[in-house]
Formats: sequence, C-alpha cells, structure tokens
Amino acid sequence: MKQIIHIHGWETFGNDEDFYKAVAKREYKPFEEKKKWIKRAAEQLTGEYEIFAPDMPCYKNAKYRAWKIWFEKIFPFLNDEELVITGKSLWSTFLAKYLSENTFPKRISQLHLVAWCFDEQDLPEGEDDLADFVFDPAGLENLEGQVDHIFLYHSKDDTVVPFSHLGKFQSYLPKAMVSVFEDRGHFTQAEFPELLENIRAYKK
Repeated sequence: MKQIIHIHGWETFGNDEDFYKAVAKREYKPFEEKKKWIKRAAEQLTGEYEIFAPDMPCYKNAKYRAWKIWFEKIFPFLNDEELVITGKSLWSTFLAKYLSENTFPKRISQLHLVAWCFDEQDLPEGEDDLADFVFDPAGLENLEGQVDHIFLYHSKDDTVVPFSHLGKFQSYLPKAMVSVFEDRGHFTQAEFPELLENIRAYKK
C-alpha cells in the first residue's frame, strides 16, 4: 500500500530560559477543541494510504538531533510503494535540513511543505530562534534531487512565518508547485482540501 508520513511542527528555543518564559506566557485552554488538518487528512486518506503520524519527541522545545533519531525509526517500516511526506511549520524546516544533509532511503514521490521557515530573519518576537534547525540553503539541491513533486503552501496573513520566506524557498526550488492563500494564517484550520487534491492528483 502507498504510504504517507504526516507530522506537525512546533517550537524551538535558543536556551532554557526562553523556553520557561514561553511556557509562563502560554494560556491554558482546557476546553478548546484543537482542529488539525493533518489529523483530518489522515482520516480521509485511510484505505488509500498507510499513514505514519508519529509524535515527535520534546515537540514543545524541539531539538533537531532528537527529531532526526525518531524520524529514522520510521525507515524500517517503509515499503516499495509510493511515499508522500507532508509537513507544517517547524516540521517542514526539519525536512529541509534533513533532506539537504542526508540521503533518504527511498525515492519520495511527493513532498508537501506548509508555512515553513527559511531562516531566522523577520520572524515575530518569541518565534525568532530556529536553534539547531538552521540549515544551509545550498543543500536544498540535494532535497530537490530526492523528490519527484514538491509543493509549497503559504498564506499572506501568516503571523508566525512571514510570507517573504516562501519567496526565499522558491529561489532555491524553482520547480516546486506553489499555492498562495490570502486568509489561512498559519494553517490551523481543520480541513485542507487543496493539499488532499494535490496528493490524489499526483499519485502514481
């Protein structure tokens, strides 16, 4: 069966004190219903794809090395069928770094990257530290060489990752298919029909 790796992003901090400050500022909302399009997409694609949606370690204070170790634990379960990988925010930045610096064990058919950070420039206060997720953009050539179809998604009103970051990625990934939105913010909606349509339209 064809396979999909789905993972959401989260946050990084340059030091523990910044992390503690962020925890203190974060509002606790016990009755808030969290809407995640990745969860909904996994439900909608069940039966068509085998879904991997691992919870990444220390995701509220993410560390690249820990994520790399955990990500590679998926590899023994990959088969010879088509593979789709989707990522949002920090997870997309992780993929940019990982695939720039490493060779994935199989060909990736589709790579969908949503609202991802290119670098630490112009990020909002409190979101301005990629820590050890910083990567050399020259390595994106290695990423491009491992993927058949690359899709980039960004919204002009994203308050977490500036829209300008999309243009930076486009300059290094000129063959990528780009979807620009006006009102999706940081893509916290429960549904993402455009991404689903692309997955189905480009499957082998």
